[in-house]
Amino acid sequence: MRSATGLSKAVPWSWLIGLALLPLPLGSANADEFSMTRTATFPNRSLVTCDVSVQHPIQVRIQALDPIRRGATVRLRLTTTSRVGLASAEARIASPGGAAVLGRSRASLGRMGVRSEATADFTFAVPAGADRSLIQFRVEGEGPAGRIGRGATFNLLPDGPGNPARIVAGASGQLVAEYPARRIPR
Repeated sequence: MRSATGLSKAVPWSWLIGLALLPLPLGSANADEFSMTRTATFPNRSLVTCDVSVQHPIQVRIQALDPIRRGATVRLRLTTTSRVGLASAEARIASPGGAAVLGRSRASLGRMGVRSEATADFTFAVPAGADRSLIQFRVEGEGPAGRIGRGATFNLLPDGPGNPARIVAGASGQLVAEYPARRIPR
């Protein structure tokens, strides 16, 4: 059956919208003309391709120095490295996520050289009744092009996962951590 527009009702409209959004070549459809124009404009360059991975210059790692248990005190060590030199670098707690901050809320990391490490320890009281606290940090410093910063989070999960793992031998003999699972109704 055809509609007044001449299109079959069996064709979904989403397909037609998708076809309308396809990029169309501008100007001549002759590929040789395009490459000649491109070569004439940039004689020593081919089409531009990106073959690098773009990563943030600041890397942050957080680890717990104490067991994480409800109502206990836990120390977190924040370790940061930078691929660029940083002046006046500092780490601060952006949000304690429900845990109480027992010590300082910010720490000076000083001047960081390229690929050098700086560490800062922070102390928290894990809530007695909470299941988890998401603690957020911010590391900032003066880079070569101005002030740069990076956020990092640590999931304080008291008493470990709710369903602890069971170590079993896999099909090829290697040890595998097995977790119980249940189907979630939809």
